[in-house]
Amino acid sequence: MKSESKNEPSSSRSSGKLRVDFYESGDGETILITFPHGGLGIVDGHPTPHGGRPPIADLTAGKHIHFVCLSHPHADHGVDLIPVVESHPDIESFWHSTSDVEAFIYCITETDNYPSPVRQFVHDLKRGWAEFLVDLYGAVAKRNLDVRQLHSNVKPIQVDGVTLYILSPEELVKNRFVQTYRERAAGRLKRLPDPNLLSTVLALRYGSSVLLLGSDALKDNWSSATRRYRESKLPRALLLKVPHHGASNALLIHPRRGVANYLDLCSRDPRPKAVLFAGDAKHPSPEVYQTLRARADVCCLSNGLAGQTAVANPLGIAIPGARAVTLSRVCNPMISFEFDENGGFVQHTGVGCEVCPTAPR
Repeated sequence: MKSESKNEPSSSRSSGKLRVDFYESGDGETILITFPHGGLGIVDGHPTPHGGRPPIADLTAGKHIHFVCLSHPHADHGVDLIPVVESHPDIESFWHSTSDVEAFIYCITETDNYPSPVRQFVHDLKRGWAEFLVDLYGAVAKRNLDVRQLHSNVKPIQVDGVTLYILSPEELVKNRFVQTYRERAAGRLKRLPDPNLLSTVLALRYGSSVLLLGSDALKDNWSSATRRYRESKLPRALLLKVPHHGASNALLIHPRRGVANYLDLCSRDPRPKAVLFAGDAKHPSPEVYQTLRARADVCCLSNGLAGQTAVANPLGIAIPGARAVTLSRVCNPMISFEFDENGGFVQHTGVGCEVCPTAPR
């Protein structure tokens, strides 16, 4: 295994290698996968207020796009997918983990012939799921793209010599959302489940190299995801995209016996690389960050613990659903890795927390 860091233009692509580029995106995420023959896979997309990430059109210009993937229905993972779907001339398919109900919502918003109670129901759902979904699904419908709905029962997908395993969400979780929609449409008030439970967890296998993209998957996702990972007999992952911005609700710090965490799927020798998107002063959890540092070589796009001179909430006011609005400091505008089929990899851009001057100790 070879790991080194050097500056190299993102346009440089080595034939026969699998490359993944992580871009600092404010409080969101942008991940570009370059497959061995140069085609792209896009997993989530969000612009940055810091100006460190090029426009999405520049990153994708002239490239064949195998798929555009919205990992789950939150705007910080999907806003910048809209211009790609609207304008890029060469896209094979759109991947997503939500139910077909979103298409129903979009169709209803385009007509006034439905009864008022249904229109109000749709209005409430739009408010809960974020306006960007209507625009994104509308763009997909207008382009007539091939659409692939992702869940853990989908068979592994082959893309240019790379096998993608969908480890989450479970169909049972997806069905809970559909049932909730039905009950709300019937006038029965029922709280929507956490949309993070719909997070698409992807394992990419290229020969003996495995990359684990954890989306915003929560603790409840990982028990089934780890089981499926092991059933697929995948080697331990060399690279981890840290789930849910390093939040404590995605990792059991002191796991119960027999309960697995995402770190249990990662290599121990060599230590894996862990890439962290943490866009505000609440992320990552200090305990999660220390656990990551103990088990992996952590590289942050941004880190809410870095450079903090005072607590983000000095009065200790607890308001349900509230979150700190202070943006975190940018650690790396871009982090890139290139993998071969034999488990070797090179880190092209970005520095780890052990050498980052802004990293919390």
